Amino acid sequence: MRLFRWLRAHKKLTLVIIIILAIGFFVLRARASGNGATQEATVERGTVEEELVLTGEISATDYASLQFNTSGTVSWVGVKVGEEVKKGQALMKLDTVKLNALYQAARANYRAAEANAQEVLDDVKGNDSGETFAQKNDRTAAETARDKAWDALMSAQKDLQDATLVAPFDGVVAIVNSESPGVNITAATPQVAVVNPGTLYFEVLADQTEVAFFGPRDTAEIVLDAFDGEAVNATVASVSIAPDAVETGTVYPIRLSLDLTNLLKYKIGMTGDAKFILSRKDDVLYVPADFVNSDGEGDYVLVNSGKDKKYIEVGIEGEERVEIKGDISEGEKVFD
Repeated sequence: MRLFRWLRAHKKLTLVIIIILAIGFFVLRARASGNGATQEATVERGTVEEELVLTGEISATDYASLQFNTSGTVSWVGVKVGEEVKKGQALMKLDTVKLNALYQAARANYRAAEANAQEVLDDVKGNDSGETFAQKNDRTAAETARDKAWDALMSAQKDLQDATLVAPFDGVVAIVNSESPGVNITAATPQVAVVNPGTLYFEVLADQTEVAFFGPRDTAEIVLDAFDGEAVNATVASVSIAPDAVETGTVYPIRLSLDLTNLLKYKIGMTGDAKFILSRKDDVLYVPADFVNSDGEGDYVLVNSGKDKKYIEVGIEGEERVEIKGDISEGEKVFD
């Protein structure tokens, strides 16, 4: 009774509350109806492709990271990033004053050791009674000293020669870490990288269930992350017979040669996806992949506005399309 009295006393407020509740009811009902909307598709006839997509990255057969074998000071830098170079062309040099001094000292030491060894040998040859035990020891020591001096000379000569980095093949300079003379560098630190763009390839890894699908001259379409939507044609160049020892699990490297026009546009390390067509069927019935369902009895599609199941046989399955067979016709409506 009190509630009814209160409602009669507050007619305007009561009317506002009723309107708000009514609006809320219809909004919730509309949302519920929208969330449960049934999607439909049409059974069509056309081409279905079974695809396999593998992730990989660009590398190159001719790619070299060059470094000095000794520490020193850079005295000359002859190239810049992006510059084309020829095989044997000098790229960078170290200050050779100290290295040349070491070479000259090693050369003089070898000459002295060689002369001493020859003198000892001459003494033995002049002895008609043969080589004594003491003479044998002297000769062995002299020859050992000469051999060590020779090794030191060869090492100093190599250090002097290695003070100049040269291009191992025709290509393009990709990296220059010390761009100005006067920089002190340590041994075994990469200084210049050279790549031959004509030897770029795309490498993917396939597991043991996938690698059997591939062979030389198989084709693929590659989309790089850096150029989304731009496809590059590729051909399988090689399939490794042994698994990659670096990766965990059993995976096999597959190299694909690239059909590129603007070589300098593509860089080593660029990643992307390679799409392979494993099988293809033309003139078959198909529906969108999302419209095929399965239960304990098999695969089916929903018909009659989604009320009934129609069991079908699934053929090849693509990323977006699935081939279907059975008691179903082109133009028939299916529902999700």
